Amino acid sequence: MSKNKTDEKNVVPELSEKKRRVTRTPRHASTLSKEFDMLDDSLGYIIKRAQVRTYEVLFGLLGSESITPGRMTALCLVAKQPGISQSELAEMLSITRAAVVKVVDTLETRGFVQRQSIPDNRRTYALAVTPEGYDELRRLTRLSRQYEKQISARLSVDERKQLMALLQRVAL
Repeated sequence: MSKNKTDEKNVVPELSEKKRRVTRTPRHASTLSKEFDMLDDSLGYIIKRAQVRTYEVLFGLLGSESITPGRMTALCLVAKQPGISQSELAEMLSITRAAVVKVVDTLETRGFVQRQSIPDNRRTYALAVTPEGYDELRRLTRLSRQYEKQISARLSVDERKQLMALLQRVAL
């Protein structure tokens, strides 16, 4: 046998031995895990996990062809405030004017809203919900009520109110 073949045989046990050493948990692992644990007491992490779970439920109910939650909110705001301008809508959604144009474009393409000219103002449009938009809002409202029941099923009425109040304080 040549020296190379012997060396090759010796390499495999050494690598596996090193691998075993690396994967072993150090004695001070519990101290390290506590020192670097950013999740156990993280409000942001829990809120994000709740958001992911609730969005999974929402998208499961709405289906893949539905508008996004942001567009649902925009459609709802236009319905509640007929004649609202795109700038006002952008402010209420806390998004840029450029972003609201995309939102309104999508809603308009789907036939849910229309832009209406404002006399004496060629730069601003008033937004209005179409009959198809109201039909969609009725469907979304029905599904939203189901969604709310599903995501709060493990909470009492008082716990749900308390959670909403606390999250509202965090959201400000």
